[in-house]
Amino acid sequence: MHIQDDRPLNIIEPIWAYLSPFSAHQVKIWGETFATVEHAYHWAKFKPCMERDEIKNAKSPLACLEISREKRTKKELLVENFDKNAIMEELFRAKLTQHPEVAEVLKLTGKRGLLKEIPTDYYWGTGHDGSGKNNMGKLWMKLRDEM
Repeated sequence: MHIQDDRPLNIIEPIWAYLSPFSAHQVKIWGETFATVEHAYHWAKFKPCMERDEIKNAKSPLACLEISREKRTKKELLVENFDKNAIMEELFRAKLTQHPEVAEVLKLTGKRGLLKEIPTDYYWGTGHDGSGKNNMGKLWMKLRDEM
């Protein structure tokens, strides 16, 4: 199946949500198993510590995000020179490899643009006014082009 349209896709929409780091796709990476990419991403920001375990064991991706935001004020716990783009790319590659249905959904997007339309995120998303960097959408398009 291929969608015949050239409008960008919002990766927050139902089927496209498979591309979200919040989707319920377990990821095995770095000798660990994580409930979601979101859990792994925030876990990777921290040096080994109790906070890291708390993030990994969070009951939901949103809870994981909230714990990470709260704990990152303790700068001594954070990994120095954390490369968020490289980590997210590594995690999305693992997700694609481990979950063929995610790769199929990505293929369904064809050549359409991919957007993470979220008003509060100007780095990974488009922000409320569309001026955000949309790095998550760009990353998925890069991975799609490599398929």
